[in-house]
Amino acid sequence: MKNKNALIIGIRNEESVCTAIAQEIKRAGYTIYATYQDESTRVDVQRVAENLGIKKTYQYDARNESDLEHLAESMQSEDIALDILVHGISYSTAQGAKLNLPLLDVTWEEFTDAVRVGAFSLVELTGKLMSCFKQEASILALTLNWSRLAIPNFNVVGAAKAALESIIRGLAQSAGKAKRIKVNGISPGYVHTYSLSKIGNSLQILERAKQRSPLHTNVTKADISSLALSILENNSITGTIYIIDTGSEIMGQI
Repeated sequence: MKNKNALIIGIRNEESVCTAIAQEIKRAGYTIYATYQDESTRVDVQRVAENLGIKKTYQYDARNESDLEHLAESMQSEDIALDILVHGISYSTAQGAKLNLPLLDVTWEEFTDAVRVGAFSLVELTGKLMSCFKQEASILALTLNWSRLAIPNFNVVGAAKAALESIIRGLAQSAGKAKRIKVNGISPGYVHTYSLSKIGNSLQILERAKQRSPLHTNVTKADISSLALSILENNSITGTIYIIDTGSEIMGQI
């Protein structure tokens, strides 16, 4: 199939999981479009774009409705028909995110900000870009096991991820009915990223995850991106969240 197009939301730098997914999708023959949050991230994202051969980048801050309007209008005016949307933005990496707070100290404004960025943005993007999606297009959102765990000082991020996972299921029904669009999620284990560095010493976290795993190894970005492409190109699955964590989550505490 010719003229296969993918939009990646969530590339931050070379270490991003979205960067690895974009690279895998590019190898599969897709033309890649991407976004950057604001001027503070534009240079890093543009460097990745040049290295990967991404065709164009757009500014998109999930808090800014004008960014979303401009993104949608640009893609429509440029007649870009999307086969794939990857949603990989998280409140934990958003500019000005209020992290390191006990949940009891999180305000309503901070909570709604977290859910807007980390979860509802998927609804807004899908709605605004609906006319750009081809029939039987595919959407993939990145979540975390934080949606099911208590992470000290990051529980508002976990709440946003829990909302995202529910939204994945709801959108699978709505978008499937509209244009047979598949909507799935992928929940990677701990891997070295900017987001992981926000919660503590990355090397210690990765080592603990490695020891907990029955395989005694960490998940790799190559395996995450390979699974992502398989999900995106499968026409018989939707509304499902796939865990890829070298088995860490199955291990109980004793």
